[in-house]
Amino acid sequence: MTISYMVDLENAHEILTSMPEATEEPHFDKSAYKIKGKIFATFNIDNKWVTLKLTPEQQTIFCEDGSFYPVPNKWGQLGWTHVDLNLVKKSAFMEGVSTAYNNIISQKNEKRKR
Repeated sequence: MTISYMVDLENAHEILTSMPEATEEPHFDKSAYKIKGKIFATFNIDNKWVTLKLTPEQQTIFCEDGSFYPVPNKWGQLGWTHVDLNLVKKSAFMEGVSTAYNNIISQKNEKRKR
């Protein structure tokens, strides 16, 4: 039997800051996690959620989990997705963070090719 632990605030922060070259910067009333100046996640400690920059297609897949859900506005239609830290399994959270991070890396690499 495999046990997948939930993510507490400290774990979430550690995972977000463990991404290569990621920086943490203030963003309004929360922290933003960036790679080369582009946000891949924000962290709302008060509400215990992380918001990830996914594609709309990725968002659809992750939202099947039940702990991921679209931001309820225009940003959500663009792929921005909340992750409820009270519900998410660590493995799913790590996969979501990695996906959001890699989306930004891919965008940066596409621009270099042009």
